[in-house]
Amino acid sequence: MTTPMNDGRQADAERRRTRVKTAIAQAQRDATPLTASSIARAAGVDPTFLYRRRDLLDALHTAAHEPTPDPASGPAVTQASLQADLANATARSARPAALVRQLEERLSKALNQRA
Repeated sequence: MTTPMNDGRQADAERRRTRVKTAIAQAQRDATPLTASSIARAAGVDPTFLYRRRDLLDALHTAAHEPTPDPASGPAVTQASLQADLANATARSARPAALVRQLEERLSKALNQRA
């Protein structure tokens, strides 16, 4: 059963959630620090409001780890693109190492046959 008081509390909590999400988005655009205290201050809520709502805290941490897009520098760099670049670089460096091992083995066999 809902009461007007419970409905009011839920509406207030929803307004706070919206302010927190807006503050996170604004901080990302402005490239300001994304900390729980700074977001709580910007949203006008107590920091415990964030800590009690795990989804908001997760959204804050996710936003803090995403690079800020710079329109002048071209497409945004994401964690997935950085991981793909790392995998490609690892594969590129593995090929010469394998070639060096192969050439060392051939040289070793050639030198053993002469001796």
